[in-house]
Amino acid sequence: MTVRILQIGAGIRGRHWIDFIRQHPEVTHAGLVEPDEGNRTRASDMLGEGVPLFADLEEALGAVKAEAALIASPTEHHAAQTLRCLEAGLVVMVEKPLARDVAEALQVVAAAARTGRQVIVAENYRFFPAERTLKKLLEDGFLGTLDYVDLVDRRHMPAHTEGPWLARIDYPQLQEIAIHHFDSLRAFLGTRPQSIWARAWNAPWSDYAHGSDTQAAIAFERARVNYLGTLRSHRFGFSLWIEGERGVLWSNRKWVFYRPAGSRWFRPLRNLRVPPGDEKPYPQGGTTSLLNALVAAVRDGTPAETRAEDNIWTVAMVEAGKRSDREGRVVALDEVLTEDKLAAAMRGEG
Repeated sequence: MTVRILQIGAGIRGRHWIDFIRQHPEVTHAGLVEPDEGNRTRASDMLGEGVPLFADLEEALGAVKAEAALIASPTEHHAAQTLRCLEAGLVVMVEKPLARDVAEALQVVAAAARTGRQVIVAENYRFFPAERTLKKLLEDGFLGTLDYVDLVDRRHMPAHTEGPWLARIDYPQLQEIAIHHFDSLRAFLGTRPQSIWARAWNAPWSDYAHGSDTQAAIAFERARVNYLGTLRSHRFGFSLWIEGERGVLWSNRKWVFYRPAGSRWFRPLRNLRVPPGDEKPYPQGGTTSLLNALVAAVRDGTPAETRAEDNIWTVAMVEAGKRSDREGRVVALDEVLTEDKLAAAMRGEG
């Protein structure tokens, strides 16, 4: 069965998804929703004839037959559109973040439980070859006991190139970019963190309204994490350093290198094999596995690795980071989300 997808959003990332869906052999477009006329025209040119386009989600839900929805709209719409698509009986894949805050995310988890439809978050970084490799090495105890992780992400992303909504919001780096890294850290370390201290500020030359830069100290049970992310560096760069008793793992997100304890030299490690397409650079990397997970969720309900009831802990990390910046203190994660609250939502309560 080819899975029919109703796509919502045809901005920059939405147009990427048009290409990914067209390339995947087991999915097809049932229709596309985009309120902006210019974006709708661009999407129409990419889709060709035969795929209906709509300015309104309600109109689309009443007119097309689909098994799944893919939501690639601005963050402020994610939770509400996910809830509506669940009510319509669709399995949903939504671009990160799942929601603006934990309260919205809990509503989504509860609705997924009540409707029996899965919500998958499009955390594509998890499926990059280097990230799969690091995750497996750390799961297997390759470094032994860990000490600390140092993650630095530098981006040259002027606000005018990213869409007006991102330039206006508070905490754009933390909410839209650091959320990827926080999710990866949870995957690498195999658990949620205990606490977070964070500070956000604007670079002197920033054209964002707020928070182009983020610094954070995150306490996991397995390791302490130092984090720095910026949208207004003068060039792109990424560095992930993981220090353990048996040596160091380092990655630039493309390759993984290992320096044994006592050695002066790093040596490259072979990346794990991933499904075709996942090895490609942005914007495609990791999206084959996400679409595979969506297909499996529709066909037999297979739980996705990045399903909402797991990803909500990443949303909680971001919310705790915002609270830490606003209140100037370390914030424990259970101030934001507890296992009991999540369990209630997973029973459909709330």
